[in-house]
Amino acid sequence: MGDTLLQSTPEDPELKESKLDELKLGKGGIILVRHGEGEHNVKHIYSSHPNNPDYQPVRLTDRGRAQVRDTANKLLALGIASDKVCKIIASPLPRTIETADILIGKLQIPLFKKEVDARAIEADAGKRDGHDYLQYKEADFWFPENPEQFGGETPDAIEKRMTSLLNTIVNDSECDLENQYVIVVSHGSPILLTQQLLGLGDERLDTAGFQIIAYYTLQKTITPTLAPKDSSKK
Repeated sequence: MGDTLLQSTPEDPELKESKLDELKLGKGGIILVRHGEGEHNVKHIYSSHPNNPDYQPVRLTDRGRAQVRDTANKLLALGIASDKVCKIIASPLPRTIETADILIGKLQIPLFKKEVDARAIEADAGKRDGHDYLQYKEADFWFPENPEQFGGETPDAIEKRMTSLLNTIVNDSECDLENQYVIVVSHGSPILLTQQLLGLGDERLDTAGFQIIAYYTLQKTITPTLAPKDSSKK
């Protein structure tokens, strides 16, 4: 797990007490949350971008909503709610918006703290959008080979926009990441690439799974394109 404070999926029976104690010390950082199970997960279809001709908007399944409520309860158990959350940023797709809205309700986060940011969107599936991804026989449907051939998005392009989003969060003068959290509701492959970018391994989050990244981890993985906030502005 590297320097991440905690990685959890809705199926985890309990959270480690040592991690609970660590998180209750008033630390902050970024919480990456994958959306709950969506209709596309059940149907095995890509649903990535409204601009694609065959794009199909999908919502959460009943199971997906229950997963998100379970995740919210785990965050509440960690003391993460209301004033401890500076912002909640969601991908613009219906399943991530719905996930964010459930978290907002359960964690009692004021609505004005919600932002929608296209940089957190799903990996663009191009002409494959709306189609059964199993038919393409990819070794990894999250990262198909040669995505440019069907108008899809490359891992480098996804990483670039997620890095830009991280840079914005870390440099946001409105948020004190040493003591508050920014929740980012996104999708499987963008979250995985973010974990790898920060040196947190390649374990894939289940639907509604989350990973908490401590502020000190963000500091230790700073690059020229991921600069820390100016301490003089605190």
